[in-house]
Amino acid sequence: MFLKVDPREKFAYVFADAFILSYDLSFDKINQINRTNSIVFGNSYGSFTPYAFDLKNDWAAVAGFHLIQNYSRSKQCLYIFGLQPLRIINISAIGVNDIQGTERTSYTQDYEMSLSINPSGTTIAIGEIQLNKVTIAYMSGNKTFQSVSKFHEISELENWTGFGRSVSWLNDDETLAILVLKTMNHSSSQSEIQVYKNIFLNRTRGSIVPTFVIPNTQQTLNDIQRSKSWSKHSFRRIRTRSNSLLIQLKNADIIYIPSAAAGFCSMELVLINLLNLYVLQPRPCVSGSYKNTSGPGPCTVCPSRTKNPGNYPSIQCQPCNSTAFCPLGASDEVNLTDFNSYIQTFSYPDTPIIDDYDDLLLLKFFPSNMKWSCLIFTPLFWTLMATILCLMVWFIMFLIKRRRPNPVDIYRQRAKIVLKHTDLIGEGERWIGGLASIVIFTIIVYCTIFAFFYFSSYPIETAEAVDKACDNNQRNSKFDNALQLPLPETDGTYWKIFDMLNKQPFAMTIHLINTRAQCNDIIVERNRRTGTPLSVVEKNCTLSPNNVSGSFSFDLPTHKSFVRVGINGPYFIGALRLCLHGKSSVEDEDSAVHDLHELDVCTLFYTNNQTIGLSTDFIVRLIKVINVTKPLKRNDRTLYGGIWTPFITYTDILSDELYFA
Repeated sequence: MFLKVDPREKFAYVFADAFILSYDLSFDKINQINRTNSIVFGNSYGSFTPYAFDLKNDWAAVAGFHLIQNYSRSKQCLYIFGLQPLRIINISAIGVNDIQGTERTSYTQDYEMSLSINPSGTTIAIGEIQLNKVTIAYMSGNKTFQSVSKFHEISELENWTGFGRSVSWLNDDETLAILVLKTMNHSSSQSEIQVYKNIFLNRTRGSIVPTFVIPNTQQTLNDIQRSKSWSKHSFRRIRTRSNSLLIQLKNADIIYIPSAAAGFCSMELVLINLLNLYVLQPRPCVSGSYKNTSGPGPCTVCPSRTKNPGNYPSIQCQPCNSTAFCPLGASDEVNLTDFNSYIQTFSYPDTPIIDDYDDLLLLKFFPSNMKWSCLIFTPLFWTLMATILCLMVWFIMFLIKRRRPNPVDIYRQRAKIVLKHTDLIGEGERWIGGLASIVIFTIIVYCTIFAFFYFSSYPIETAEAVDKACDNNQRNSKFDNALQLPLPETDGTYWKIFDMLNKQPFAMTIHLINTRAQCNDIIVERNRRTGTPLSVVEKNCTLSPNNVSGSFSFDLPTHKSFVRVGINGPYFIGALRLCLHGKSSVEDEDSAVHDLHELDVCTLFYTNNQTIGLSTDFIVRLIKVINVTKPLKRNDRTLYGGIWTPFITYTDILSDELYFA
């Protein structure tokens, strides 16, 4: 049985299984009563069982089941009744097929339905819980005769239960609120309200998506008291009036969401006089959002390339500089180059193709880089210089011999004696061989200098290449890269560098970029396999000067940790940077040096023109990289260098463009 008073508050109407009744409130008497156990539908008589109804001043719409053909089958129908006087105007089948059996002839909650007529009376929404869908009926006619011109369905294929548990139109003929009884989208509520706008006649099935849902990140219900037996809230029914929304919970609490003016959102939860009435008070739109119309819903996220600092009510977002980082939901302009990614591990160069010293000397005579600054360091250049010098000496001595000036000829004779002593070619017989020997001496000196620098280019960790400035990466090194298991030595011991890597403490730093989240909004917890999560103390929480980005750090208890970071509040995050840090250490032994390198790696995550999703999982995979440098000298020690190579990736999706609704 259903009872409702008409909008003018003159009559009350009752719709029951066997009769309908109108009651005159002014004269306190029954105005009319009609039996409904024999109603003509199609070519047969039958009775109907009402499951939901709504009314206007002159007519009412009732959704129920019509029992036909000797109570063997029933059909889901929409009845249109005239109210003054009570009469049936039109009957339309909602579904196509008949339903076998008689269990729907009496009202049961298993087949509960809901119904709402929009303010102008042109459209009816019918919620069918057992079918998980909402049917939209479009009306035609006048005050005296109403009929259905077209049906349209809104259905959900996801694992939701009770879609259409309650339906209600807002103060807009094209805005419909639909209650979903059970959904897995929220941590504090198992129900949600989906609000659809612009429901037109030409919409196809499955093309309508909700404009926003309640609860959302701006309009949360976390502070509502819950009984110990209920971990989440459950909605029972919704009603609308003057573009405001009223929600009845399963525990009989009432939530009132008033219509907020443009630039405001009803988001601050207040308990009224301990009467189990909660009101969401209007507050200015949060940073990164705006609202240009009134209504009970949240503010709309700012489009990409726009911003809203959130210091005042905003009906539109401000444009950003073309070079700034302003994604979806931007609070302000950010220079993303301040948060670059960087790593520490790189691949070693390949072993040189030419590693014989004689071949290297020959290769040095023919430079590959023809820059003047590089040519002067080649043996060919100094050989040419020595040759030119020798030719100049020979030419001067030739001129002195021809002219034979007695004072200068004495020095010529002395020079010949000296050059003969330096003659390596003719074994001191000719002075011209001494000039050629100068060129040979030049080559020998260069080879000696090259040998010294080539010898000093080992090891690669502490020495530069011989001619690094001239793009010559020739090193006195051979490299061997391999993927090996950390197997023990013959005595059962492992390399000490493995133990040092396993014991290196880690700290993680998270940078929240383009957000207004504050330090006291951040909660870090360590998930355990059993029991409740353990709180982790974050440290070094800092905010940028313009309060548009921030960072915080926390220590990781082990290398295998599951950490959950929660951010309370209606904040959008444009980008994330995850950094991993570890301190260095060195341990000396008689035959080896174990050098544990400092870990300092950061990875930036963002999606163009999007915002970080409501729930995003990141995985950090760690790989040990160990370098063993054998000693070149007999008394040197083996150098073991170790460092972690982390690979930080996200699972599933990084951005969720619908979570802000």
